[in-house]
Amino acid sequence: MKMNQLHPPVTATPTGPVPAPKGPRERRVRFGHLTLALALIVVGALGTATLVTTVASGGTYLALATDVAYGTPLTDAHLTEVRIPNPPALEPIPASARSRVVGRYAAMPLAKGSILTPAQVAAEPLPGPGQRIVGLTLRRDRLPAQVPQPGDVITLVASPDRGADGDTAPRTFPATVTAVAGADPGGGFFSSGSRTVTVDVAVTTDDAPEVAVLAADNRITIVLGGG
Repeated sequence: MKMNQLHPPVTATPTGPVPAPKGPRERRVRFGHLTLALALIVVGALGTATLVTTVASGGTYLALATDVAYGTPLTDAHLTEVRIPNPPALEPIPASARSRVVGRYAAMPLAKGSILTPAQVAAEPLPGPGQRIVGLTLRRDRLPAQVPQPGDVITLVASPDRGADGDTAPRTFPATVTAVAGADPGGGFFSSGSRTVTVDVAVTTDDAPEVAVLAADNRITIVLGGG
């Protein structure tokens, strides 16, 4: 029998140091990314603080619990209270003034849920002192495309008399709309097949007779906005 069959070959063992296994490479934290992350945290904290401060500095104000028609005396049942952040441009009426608002008049149509402001409330009903109500029955060509609504401030323009000098400036009268009949609910032309719209307006006591005569002669045109 041969010797190499009795004894397996011997493998040489390395005598040098065995290198350590390589682990995952360490990530380097970039300073720019860290700075950005810290900045976002600071901005978020400031935003939260601002929001909390804004909510905390809010107040309780009057709002409408129901729709209120123009000229209606305000009652306690018309009002509710809401808490909102301070809105400097809106200037709402604070809830503490509720007792002073009750008994005043809606200076325009008021919608349920809207915040009440001083401009929406009048101390006197229409017609007020020194005013009269005049009814104007007008054709379409005497009105803007959008029919004026109660509470609108308008200007009544009188067409010159046919015999007047062409250079004569037209007379104008400031007025406030108090009621409208004959227009559809959306403010267009015309409900129930009517060819005219009747607009009640509040004018001064001195202007009322002349406005009535001009209206009867179909010489009044309504211009939206005061003049």
